[in-house]
Amino acid sequence: MSRWILHSNSVFTASHALTLYLGEPEESHEHQWQVAIQVGTDELNAEGYALDFHQVHALLAEATAPLDGTDLNQHPVIGKPSPTAERVAEVLAEYLGPRCAEIGGKLLMVSVWEGPENRVDLVVAD
Repeated sequence: MSRWILHSNSVFTASHALTLYLGEPEESHEHQWQVAIQVGTDELNAEGYALDFHQVHALLAEATAPLDGTDLNQHPVIGKPSPTAERVAEVLAEYLGPRCAEIGGKLLMVSVWEGPENRVDLVVAD
C-alpha cells in the first residue's frame, strides 16, 4: 500500500454504442466521460512532495485527449468487444501504468464515469 496517493481528473466527450445491450445493439449516443486516477508512492522527494501534480495530470491528459470528440466504437482497442466504461478503464490503465512508473509512481486506480452518475473503478493489481 502506498503511503502517498495523488489524484487527477480529466473530462472528455465521446459517443459509443454497446454492441449487445440487453440482447440488442444500442443506438449511438454521447456522454461526457470523466476519468480519475490515483497514483501512489511511498517516499517524499527532497522538496517534500510525493510526485509532481503537473506531471501526473499531463499523463492523464495525454491519455484522454485522443478520445475527445471520437466514437469509441471506432477505437481499435476500446471498441472491442464493446466500448464500455470498463474497457475505457482497462485501456487507460495499460497506457498509464508504465508512464506513472517512469515518474516514480504506481498507478493504483482508474475510475471512469459514463455521464455524471455511473462510475466504474478499476483497481490496478500488483
